Order: sequence, then C-alpha cells, then structure tokens
Amino acid sequence: MFGPLALGVGVTVGLLALYAAWESAFGHLGYVASILSREMLGPRIALTVIAVTGFLVGSHAYGGRALVRDLEELTPLLRGSAQERAALVRAAESGTPRRRSWIGSLVAIPIGLLVVTSADPSLPYLLSHEPWSHDLVWALGSNAVLFAIMGHIAVQSFQTHALFARVEDQLASVDLLRPSALAPFARRGLRTAFLWIGGSSIASIIFVNQGFSWLTGLVLVGTLGIGTFAFLLPMRGLHRRLRAAKEAELERVHAAIERARDGLLNEAGASAEAVRMPGLLAYEQRIAAAPEWPLDAPQIARFGLVVALGLCSWVGSAVIERLIAAFW
Repeated sequence: MFGPLALGVGVTVGLLALYAAWESAFGHLGYVASILSREMLGPRIALTVIAVTGFLVGSHAYGGRALVRDLEELTPLLRGSAQERAALVRAAESGTPRRRSWIGSLVAIPIGLLVVTSADPSLPYLLSHEPWSHDLVWALGSNAVLFAIMGHIAVQSFQTHALFARVEDQLASVDLLRPSALAPFARRGLRTAFLWIGGSSIASIIFVNQGFSWLTGLVLVGTLGIGTFAFLLPMRGLHRRLRAAKEAELERVHAAIERARDGLLNEAGASAEAVRMPGLLAYEQRIAAAPEWPLDAPQIARFGLVVALGLCSWVGSAVIERLIAAFW
C-alpha cells in the first residue's frame, strides 16, 4: 500500500504525464512550457488543478489513517463494552459508504464544470457561445475529477463528524485536570481544516489568474468556511461538557471551602481545618484555570497558521500575478 505522501505525489505525477500527453497529441507541448507568459493562462490553471488534486488525495489518505489512531486512543475513555468500542474503530476504518460518496461526487461535479470560465471571468464557459478547444475539454475533465474528489471528501467529513459525535456521547466523563486526553478531537479538526484551507490556498492561483472571478471566489470562500467549521464543530459538544463539569466541580469545592471555613473559625476544629484549607484553595484555582475547550496553545497556533496560510496565499498570488504582468 502506498503511504499518503507517495499517493499524493503519484496522483500528481500521473496527472502531469497525462496532461503532457494530451498537449503533445495536439502539438501544444511547447505552448505549455511558456506558463510564465501572461497570455498562457490555460497551462497555469491546468497545472494548479493538478497540484490541488494531488494535495487533496494525499491529505485525505493521511487523515483516514490518523483518524483510526485517534479513535483507538479515545476508546479507553468510552462507556460500553469492548465490542461497542471496537465497532467505532471499524466504522472509521471502513469510511463512508460508497453510495453516499457517489452522491457527494455527483452533486459537486456540476459545480466544477460551471467554474470553468469563458473569456468573461463572470460567465461559465458552458453558458457562453465560445468555440470548444482541446484546452476546454481538459479543463472540464480535470475539474470534474477534482470536484468529484472534493464531493467525496466533503461527505466523508460530515460522516467523520457524526462518528465523533457518537464518540463524544459515549465518553464516560471528562477529566478537567487532564485535557490532553481529549486532544484527538482537536487533532481531527486541525487535519480537516488543513485539508480544505490548504487546498484553497493552492487554488487561489486560479482565482487570481481568472481575474478574480466571483465563481471561483465562491468556491474558495466555501472551502475556507468548511475548513473553519470542521475545526470547531467536533469540539462544540465537548466545550459544553467541559464547561458544565467545571461549574459543577467549582460548586463542589466552594461548598467544601465553606465547610472548612466554618470549621477553621471554630476553635475546637481549627487545627484540622487549617491543614485542609490551603489544599482546597489551591484546588479551586486549578479548576478555575482549567480550559473549557479541548485545545492547547500549540493547536490554536497551528490553526492560526493554517488560516493565515489561506489568507496570505490569496494576497501572495495577486502580488505574483502583478509581478509577472509587469515583467512581460
């Protein structure tokens, strides 16, 4: 079996070879070599689509393997029998049923066909009266493949979210003093966000090359939104549980502090309560400082970097386009 990186690279190289053969068959291989020319938008867009496709395939394969590891790490924290916990892991290993994957792909493919623009960046090529060419055929075919993969991944993302919701429901309890035990929830969201936002970052080159087409812009905004929600959605339920557990524990320790205070002021029990009070106060501070989200600072920083990557790529693509235009 290929590793995720090898799979992504293999898909990219295979599509590049196929694209080179396609252009060579029409005598346009030299035309592809001039991708830096301002007029040669077709090859730049085609190569970008190939890069996005390889990136999504490799990232999705890595996410599937890491998902199984995350569930195996969480199973000791779950209620139920060993068979029930093993069933969750098997559900992650089997992935999304093919029927649902096909539905996601079939819904996404028409979107991919419509974002292939004509000479007017605001008008889909299929709705224009411009003549067909071999470049158009490749663009439509490669977009159909890319969006079919995106549709499959989107369905898989929703399926995984539902699976993690089941896992969250079966958690026996949440340990406020060991938030790292819930780290798999944040890791899963971070991987999904990187997949969608990273793909959007690469695809921003297309957005700029098409003269900031609103059609492609909608797709990019949609992928950024999916990436952001994919990071936050798996942790909403945990956030509510952590907050409720924190409030309940603080109420319990406050009651214990009040009892200790009453004993401390009683001369007969002052000695025993004086020993207990510092520990209660320290525990109160520890619980009050416990996080209400299953996130730590490095994970928040990583997500911030992923979002910054997506936003900066748009600006960087525009700057590079201006530099190329000025050069030519």
